[in-house]
This record gives sequence, C-alpha cells and structure tokens, in this order.
Amino acid sequence: MNFCVLVKITKRMVSFWYQTEGNSYIPLVIKESNEIPLFFYVNGNDFLFGGIARDRFYSNDPNAFGNYFEVVKDPSLHFTISGNKKPVKQLFYYGIEKYLSHFINTVLYKSDSIETYRNLFPLRFLFEPDMEEKEKALVEALFTDAGYTNVQRVEYNESLFEVLQEKRIITNKASIIKLTGIDNNLYVELYKDLSEGLVSHTKIEGQGSDPRVSILADMILEYIVLQNPFLSINKEAEIASILPYASGLLHNISPIIKGEATLSDGKPYYFRVNERNLEERLLFLSADSVIYTALDDLVKTYGLDVKTTTILLASEEINTVYFSNKLLKKYPHVKGIGTADDLETTKLIFSRIAASGYAVHAVSPGHPLVIPDRNELKDPPAVAKPGLPPVKTREPEKPAVKLPPALPPKKNNEIINSPPLPSCVNLNMLVGRVGIVISKLSLSGKVEINNKIYEAITEKNEIAAGSKVKVIGTSGKKYVQVEKIALPPLPPKK
Repeated sequence: MNFCVLVKITKRMVSFWYQTEGNSYIPLVIKESNEIPLFFYVNGNDFLFGGIARDRFYSNDPNAFGNYFEVVKDPSLHFTISGNKKPVKQLFYYGIEKYLSHFINTVLYKSDSIETYRNLFPLRFLFEPDMEEKEKALVEALFTDAGYTNVQRVEYNESLFEVLQEKRIITNKASIIKLTGIDNNLYVELYKDLSEGLVSHTKIEGQGSDPRVSILADMILEYIVLQNPFLSINKEAEIASILPYASGLLHNISPIIKGEATLSDGKPYYFRVNERNLEERLLFLSADSVIYTALDDLVKTYGLDVKTTTILLASEEINTVYFSNKLLKKYPHVKGIGTADDLETTKLIFSRIAASGYAVHAVSPGHPLVIPDRNELKDPPAVAKPGLPPVKTREPEKPAVKLPPALPPKKNNEIINSPPLPSCVNLNMLVGRVGIVISKLSLSGKVEINNKIYEAITEKNEIAAGSKVKVIGTSGKKYVQVEKIALPPLPPKK
C-alpha cells in the first residue's frame, strides 16, 4: 500500500495527518486528537509524549521535559531510556516515532516494528512560520541520521498561493504580505512577486493577534489568577496559549463573557468578564499601531505599490473583522485565509505527494513505491534521479449524490435563522453523538448536533446533505470527525 504521513510543526505543538493511496487525507488521531503539545517524559523504559508528559512537567517532575527548542540549545543535557544515555535533542525523534508506530499498527494493520519501515517510510514535514531555519534543519537531520531516506520538507505557501490564484484572489505579479499570529507573535512574510519567492521574513513580538483578542485573553487570565491566588504562572506564556480560545469567544460575544479556559498546564479554569470592560480597555490601547508602522516600513523599504499589494491574514487570532477593517483603511486588498482555503491547500499538498509516487524522487514507470512486509525485498527498489514532476491540475471533485431535501428551507446556501457556530465548546464531549449533515461533506462541511452547527470532516467518501452521521473523534479545536450511519435494511415485503 502506498501512503504518506505529514507532520506539521510549530515550536509548541505538532499535528499529524496521513493519506493512503486513492483516499483523501485525514488526521492521524491518538486519544481523540491529532495535535500534540511538545512535552516529553522519560523514566526507565517509560516514554510519554504529549498531554500526560505536560502534566508531569508542570508538576515539576525532574523526568519531564518542555520548551523543546530551547533546551536543545544546551548540548550537555541528556536523558536516559532503557539504560541508554541520549542527547536531549533525540526526544523529538522518539516522540514522532511513537506516532509512526501507531500508524503502522492501526492504519496499515501491521504488527511489525518501526525499524522494518524506516528506510522507505514516506515522511513529510510542514514547518509553521515560527520555526527558524536551524530548527527545521535539526528536525530533518534527526530522521535522516536515523536512516530515513524518504523524508522531505513541503512548502505550505507554494500550494496556498496556487489555490488563491485559481480563485483569482492574487496574481503571479502581485506583491503579497502574509501575516501569521503564533503565540502572540506576528510573523510577516513578504513576496515581492511569486516568481522571486520569499524576500523577507520578520517577527514582531506581542503583535500576533487582533487587539481585542489579546485584551480579552489578559482579562481572562486576570480573573483566573484572582480566583486562584496560589497559582504560579508565566503570564506572557499563558496569554499566548489562550489566544485561539479568546478569538473564538469574540465570534459570538455577549455582555457577560464566561466559560472555562484551559491553561498551558492542561487544566480548565472558570472565568467571567464584562464585555463593556473590554471595549473600555480598547479605547485606551495604542500598542496596536506597531503593526501598521511595520507594514508601512516594509512597503517603503521594498518599494511596493499599495494598490497591487495583497495582505493575507493567515491565522484566526488576526483574521477578524475588526483587524481587517483597520488594514483596509490603507490597503485596498486584505484577504482572510479561512478554513476552506486551508483545507484546499492541504489537499493540494497531498495530491502533489501522491503524484510523486510517495517518494522523494519519482520512481521508474511501472515500479510504484510499496512498503514491504518483514523479510520481503532485502534491498529497496531502485529510485529514478529526476526531481518531482510539476503538478498542473487539481484532482477533480467527485460528483455530488442528489437526495431529496431533508432540511429546513435554504436561501443563498445558508439555513435561515441557523444558530452560530459554537466557538468555545469542548468538542471531545460530542464523541458518540448523532447529527445531520447540513452541507455536503467532501473534505469538510457542516453538521447539526443538538440544534447547534459544527465544522466537520470525514475520512470516508463524501456524505450528502441530510444524511445522519455519528461523531467518532475530533481534529484540533475546530472540527469534529464523523462517519455516516448506515440505515438498517428494510423488512421483506409480505
């Protein structure tokens, strides 16, 4: 079977996705999530990666490790596993292989160990803008040094721009400024035109969100600290960790904003703040002018024409109406990158991987790359030398299956008086629930569960509107993963 595993990496988090030949890409889930915080715990033969390791780290367990890309800067740090002393940089390698072993056992249904697959395993890395070049090189070296030969870095922006060109949002000769907020830092990527590639990559600390989002996150943390006086936290780090949650709250704001915010220790804390206080603080805010000054300097330094420059808002913390409207006062072309754009971009990335034969180099015709079983093919199949062939066309969408309407009347593709998308619900509570598809599920769509609408994805073929589905898991903080409920056969006619 041909396949590929894609690992998206930031400084604090990794997420896993995979595709098997002939199927759509889906998240690789362990314990109801495919997003894993970069925390590690090692004690004897025990190795833990993710949430449990994070809990032990914040309990000051000496065998737990966090802040991975900071601790690797000290070459003297080591950990011991199964009696063997290893440099601390190997923690990342052990953590990723834990997921690759899970993939082999639960997706490929093989009982073989990861050692059998290392040489040919199709592994791809997608690095977010907060990753420095030396950190990317470190990750790649960890796997190539361990014997992985089918490893490659993929570029998200390359596929994103192709998707946006097809939609006629950007052109090949236009200048593009892509803004991404991660951990409350703003990453600015400049493409003077697409033929030149990336010409500038800068970081603006403390500006990685809509001002209202950062203010709300600060107010939430103030309430939590006031109610929990013995809680010891790093305020800057905690505000950064709850920014995506605060952004979701602003999508459906009310006079009293309340809920439970999960801090970086993985524990939820109740809060209650007034929307009026948020607006009052916003009136006295002046720090948000930093980003506009930085953009003006960028335009001036590189001689950009404002009329032909497109600004892309590429993360939910800054992709807000408030932030967009402020930019539109000076820049006529401001575009938010939404869920649909991201899904189409990831689909294009996987289609390119598939077109390469799931190999770093295209394999010879008639000899597709196939991962062998144990004791099969002692030598790997020969690999041709030319690079990846360019992908000029997108995979055609499957035709929709027409069904009689089973939903309320629609107008302009929207349900009349439909409730807003919930933004701060714990999606894990929905696992096992039954809902109805309200917009066709191909890669993604919307489902209604208990009179509320949720973003959904499916690993199977497309599911038509009106079908009943069951929630079988979650993907990140936005999506529920569903599968169609098969209807029982009709009784025989008498």
